[in-house]
Amino acid sequence: MNKNVILSSILCGLCLAPFAASANDKVETVYNAQKYQQVCKGKSQGAQVSFAYRGIIWNGTCEPQFFASGKNTAIKGDEAELYTACSSASGASAVTINGAEVKGKCALGFTPPRPK
Repeated sequence: MNKNVILSSILCGLCLAPFAASANDKVETVYNAQKYQQVCKGKSQGAQVSFAYRGIIWNGTCEPQFFASGKNTAIKGDEAELYTACSSASGASAVTINGAEVKGKCALGFTPPRPK
């Protein structure tokens, strides 16, 4: 009897595995620089924001960060350079990410909670 329960649990877990993988794919590809700037438009640094995007509720604050000009698919949104480039020189017009120079600007944008 115990063998049947364990086998059923394993099979059920395998059945649901593809659904879990597809849910994680949504989260990994959600970086949208325009949306991040839009939710902070008219707000000040440190303002709390919450918005829905791709079926997920995002909570965070508006903080200065670097936004690449144009569409840059090489940026995932979690690169440290995006958050540090604007902290010391608010007029940064380019940063180096993964060895490549990326042109853009510093602006106020959605920032998820991050450890300091």
